[in-house]
Amino acid sequence: MPGTTDRPRDAQRARVYRAEDAWALRLDAARRGAVRAQVAGSSLVLPAEVRFGTLEAAQAYAESLVGRGVTLRERKGQTKAHWEAPGTIALPVPPYGDPWALRQSVLLHELAHHLDFHRTGSAGHGPSYVTTMLDLVAQALGEHAAFALRVDYLEAAVVWDGEADGGEA
Repeated sequence: MPGTTDRPRDAQRARVYRAEDAWALRLDAARRGAVRAQVAGSSLVLPAEVRFGTLEAAQAYAESLVGRGVTLRERKGQTKAHWEAPGTIALPVPPYGDPWALRQSVLLHELAHHLDFHRTGSAGHGPSYVTTMLDLVAQALGEHAAFALRVDYLEAAVVWDGEADGGEA
């Protein structure tokens, strides 16, 4: 049938991006000096989002989290970052202007794809990816950052393992 592919539809991709964009804004506010963030009625101290000056610095950070199983490379296009099987993350590094992709929230997103793929075989933004992202954020940034992301996921109607049936995420 024309227009169809063999890949399943990534049904919650837009919702995941919307939630993670809101969460990244919270982390960026902390980087710019905001002492506290209001998250679901709670006042939290969130970590300042790390911005990496170089691709090599981002590579070192990735290895500190997941070991040597992932390689970062420069992406030719400037508007997107992406993960490629089995273990490459492509990040745009503009010749001038803000290197928007050389920051913690973007790298954690791509690392979550890497980990989820190697655990489940999934490359999309489904429940297992979201669970992996939440676990990775808790490990890398702490429970307050993971709580803030969980709230942003809930507000965007994102589903993760255990959440859909009312279980703990």
